[in-house]
Amino acid sequence: MNEAKYELVCAGCGRRLPPSAQRCPDCHDALLRTDYAQRSFEPLEREDVFRFLPWLPLETPVDTPIAPAVYRSEKLADRLGLAQLWIGFNGYAPEVGARNATGTFKDFEALPTLLRLRERGISTAVLASVGNSARAFAHAAVSIGFPITIVVPESVLDRLWLPIPPTDDVRLIVLAGCNDYASAIRVAAELSRETNLPNEGGARNVARRDGMGTVMLEHARVTGALPQHYVQAVSSGTGGISAWEASMRLIADGRFGEELPKLHLAQNAPFNPIHDAWTHGREIRPEENIDGQLRSIDRIAADVLANRNPPFDLPGGVRNALEATDGRTYAVSNEEIAASQRLFEETEGIPIGPESGAALASLRQALEAKTIASRDSILLNITGNGDALLKRDFMLHAIEPWQTISPGEAEGDALRRWVDAAILSPASES
Repeated sequence: MNEAKYELVCAGCGRRLPPSAQRCPDCHDALLRTDYAQRSFEPLEREDVFRFLPWLPLETPVDTPIAPAVYRSEKLADRLGLAQLWIGFNGYAPEVGARNATGTFKDFEALPTLLRLRERGISTAVLASVGNSARAFAHAAVSIGFPITIVVPESVLDRLWLPIPPTDDVRLIVLAGCNDYASAIRVAAELSRETNLPNEGGARNVARRDGMGTVMLEHARVTGALPQHYVQAVSSGTGGISAWEASMRLIADGRFGEELPKLHLAQNAPFNPIHDAWTHGREIRPEENIDGQLRSIDRIAADVLANRNPPFDLPGGVRNALEATDGRTYAVSNEEIAASQRLFEETEGIPIGPESGAALASLRQALEAKTIASRDSILLNITGNGDALLKRDFMLHAIEPWQTISPGEAEGDALRRWVDAAILSPASES
């Protein structure tokens, strides 16, 4: 790794740290962000996500079809009465240049993350997911031969597939009878502690955030400008943080104005902790009324947006991103999501997933509330369209569970016994 390519900067105190740092010693909870030596925006002559290698925290790219796709909408824009609607289509739709192998923009996070880990001498990792990240990291792991352990709730098993045959590089641990991302995060963290498997870091992972930020970079490459508004549905809100961070880099270049795009972040009611916290000026307390939160998660169409413990109040987190951009949040219903999915397919001719329907539904709410004007420039991030078109073009292969554990086994002594039996024993390798 070229240590001179970037430093890490604490979002809390501004302390500068080496690329190997995990946390700031003075602001333990603060996010670290990358500060690249190259200040000017100079995409490379490549067709994939690594055209933005100067602003990705790794040295050596690989060939991949994965790349952000941004195009100007005509039919949807006309239906909504918009003059400058740009769509970031970041799933799988070759018709508009989108070739993400797992149908979501999580592919932009996974491949840079695993390549960065490898360059730093790390040969395996563990992470948690509610489906989309699991697919993306599994695909990246199989593609480059990087062993990874993924913890998921049982409720997402039906969406765990790959367009290539899975290999032993992917170990899928399933939490039986569970629908909770927070539980998967907790178990992944416990596994990391008990086995010394490195945890890939989640929202703290700068490769994840800078990978997602390539959507904003692609908009700048295609249009030569920053949008006035950025619209996305969020779970942790990390996509919003990533758009904010990428926008700051573009403004520092000097050719993209001084105005940050306003963030418009959508969640699926009745489970909308970020929206509630931002709207009412309160903290998110994932430990309160857990049963009620889980019942709400069961009622939402876009369950990939369910995260009980997003990085909201920590320095550099979602609240700071919304404050810096004069942002807005939205709670959209299942009915609004379904109607927006139909509208997108009718106008743009491509099916989209519920999370993308939530983003479009929030844009429609913003237009009705006049927080976005019809002449404003807008980047709508369609973060996924699932398997509809991938099934047309590929055979999809299920990722089979490697181990299943009940949530009750994933605590204290019970977890340690399970780890000894299931992961650390030689028999588990067979």
